[in-house]
Amino acid sequence: MNLVHRLTAFATAVGVMLAAPVMAQSYPNKPIRLIVPFGAGSGSDILARIIGEPLGQALGQPIVIENKPGNNTTLGTEFVVSSPPDGYTLGLLTNSGLVASPAGLTSGVRYDPAKDLSYISMVASVSYVWLVNNDVKATKAPELIELLKANPGKFNYASGNTGGIAYGGYIKNAYQLDVTHVPYKSVPPGLADLISGHVQLMVADIPASLGMIRGGKVRAVGMTTAQRNSLLPDVATFSEQGLATPPDMSGWWCAVAPAGTPDDILDRLNRELVKILETESVRAKLLQNGIVPTPSTRQQAVQYQKDQFLVWKGIVKDLNLRVD
Repeated sequence: MNLVHRLTAFATAVGVMLAAPVMAQSYPNKPIRLIVPFGAGSGSDILARIIGEPLGQALGQPIVIENKPGNNTTLGTEFVVSSPPDGYTLGLLTNSGLVASPAGLTSGVRYDPAKDLSYISMVASVSYVWLVNNDVKATKAPELIELLKANPGKFNYASGNTGGIAYGGYIKNAYQLDVTHVPYKSVPPGLADLISGHVQLMVADIPASLGMIRGGKVRAVGMTTAQRNSLLPDVATFSEQGLATPPDMSGWWCAVAPAGTPDDILDRLNRELVKILETESVRAKLLQNGIVPTPSTRQQAVQYQKDQFLVWKGIVKDLNLRVD
């Protein structure tokens, strides 16, 4: 290689090394897309709209929310994975696409969540409640279980996310119930069919179902958590009704970017997002919707994904869960 070629190669290498800091310094200079892998009205959508506006204000550019539901969130997750790592496509992803589906819940997953994504921060967690159509003749979980046992094959249960799939599968297996699973791309369409009677049962997250419960459109028969939820104080837990408390399969969200996104951009996003999640007005709005903020460092988010992958691998195997 002659001197000219060596100098050209050196200049190119220096340019590549300098490009990331320069890009980070000017970031962002255009709107940022936030991919939500569930439909409008879902818990993910509610969360995205609560944090999207203040995040856009902090960054000086609007946050454009794009709903991309499908295949238990793997479609939206794959979209983030395949996007340019420039900080302009982010994902508000969940345990569905980050751990449960890759752990075997969904077939054909074409990404590795530990290698193909950059983790910004944990965002929030959510609890689940067992619901029935108002025409179902049961007001408590034990009554419902007895009704289902007395009528094998006559009831359907909906799910709209991993929590609904997992808790529904747990209840079906634990009490040896002959009920048919009807999966939906997101919780709201499942709730719509629950209200109309096309399905009779559903385990749903609180943010998506709270308004329906309070409005009397569906009936809550049991909280899946060890403690009652302050937003639904009259809904008893399974243990209060003489049933075993289900394993913790609560949902959670994490903010991510495509792998290879510059560290300076990831650090900036982490600082702004954590600050927003710790703001009292945002915290209050989230909690009013049944969403518990859980900000973290980047490394804590990375470790949580790894730990939860092992947890969900066991859950999927033990409950023999599968959605295709």
